[in-house]
Amino acid sequence: MAACSPWKYKNVTPAVFQALRTLGKQKGFAIPSAPSGKFTIQVAGLQAGFQYKWNSGDGTLVLVCEKKPALVSCSVIKNYADQIVSQCGGKAA
Repeated sequence: MAACSPWKYKNVTPAVFQALRTLGKQKGFAIPSAPSGKFTIQVAGLQAGFQYKWNSGDGTLVLVCEKKPALVSCSVIKNYADQIVSQCGGKAA
C-alpha cells in the first residue's frame, strides 16, 4: 500500500527524464534508466521510497511515495518532488 496518493507530471520528455536522473545523482539518489522502477531518497537522515512510471510517448510521469517517515507529510514530500521535476523542465499535472 502506498504511503501517499500518486502524483502525475506532464512535459516529461526524454531530455527531462535524463535531467531528473542526473539531478537525482547529484542529490545522492539513483533513478533507474528504465521507464518504470523504484528508487529511494534520503534527506537529513530520513528515507522515502518511490515507485515511478514514465510514458515517453505522451510525456507523463506518475510518481508514488510508497514508504515515508511518519513525521513527514505527503504534501511536504510532494512539494519536494514538484520542485525537482520543475527544475528539470517537467510540470505538475
